[in-house]
Amino acid sequence: MTIIVKKSLKLNIISYSQKLGFDKIGFASVEPFVEEKEVFRKWVDEGRHGSMKYLERNLEERFDPSKILEGCKTAIVLAVNYFNPDKNHIAKINSGKIARYAWGKDYHKIIKLKLISLAEKISEIFPDSKNMTFVDSGTLPEKLLAVRAGVGWQGKNSLILTKEFGSYVFLGIILTTNEFEPDEPHKDFCGDCTKCLDDCPTSAIIKPGLVDATRCISYWTIETKSYIEIPLDIVNNSRSRVFGCDICQEVCPWNRFAKPTEETEFQVKDNRTELSKEFIQNLTNEEFKIMFKDRSLKRIKLKGMKRNVCMIKE
Repeated sequence: MTIIVKKSLKLNIISYSQKLGFDKIGFASVEPFVEEKEVFRKWVDEGRHGSMKYLERNLEERFDPSKILEGCKTAIVLAVNYFNPDKNHIAKINSGKIARYAWGKDYHKIIKLKLISLAEKISEIFPDSKNMTFVDSGTLPEKLLAVRAGVGWQGKNSLILTKEFGSYVFLGIILTTNEFEPDEPHKDFCGDCTKCLDDCPTSAIIKPGLVDATRCISYWTIETKSYIEIPLDIVNNSRSRVFGCDICQEVCPWNRFAKPTEETEFQVKDNRTELSKEFIQNLTNEEFKIMFKDRSLKRIKLKGMKRNVCMIKE
């Protein structure tokens, strides 16, 4: 017999998540995403995922959370606002822009610690429960679960949008064997707006909600191996983005409501929101490791950053 967790205990979890610094929380059931799986399969079959071969694996698991944790009943979806305001975020001559998500410390570690603390709280309340935590890792359909949990809706740029913070949020998920009353899925509030599609300089958003990674600046500057040359048409339309790209977010009307993050770890500390071509070219491997050891930029290593210099417009 299925026993649904009492509402008072659910409220207890919500309250504790807020103390940990999460800005939003929602609870979703874990039924398979059948239609979405077929859309994804077609996307992969068309080669839209580029060189990200890992996306070809574990298709059933990727769209069925219950296959990841035995006995899983609920996905708890959490979001943290990471927005840092910068009215002057326009790259100087011979400088390249860094995506806003990478201005602060690496979100994987920060969110993971918060999730572990919340999972421990759940285990404290429910000693027999099993819980697993995820931050942009594994095969979990994070954005689909975020919509189902009522945390936000999936915009036409494929990112999760929230009324409170726009799209500048990091997601984290806890799968649990406890069955919580699910929240209502979030309604779509994009309406007829097509700003993100119209303003993408490389036409990467091929239709609402579907991005061709092989046309995306973020894909070329972050996901591809450093020895792979960036296509000339991407370079010519890069708008000096050397690590990631925020254009589809910057033009989104909902991001007018973005608020400065209260999470100190995501706040800008060194003002390195852009890097000059000369700075990157003269940077040594040791300097790079020290300078970016706590930031997401370390992922592409110095070799990748030097490759991305070609994106900087003079």
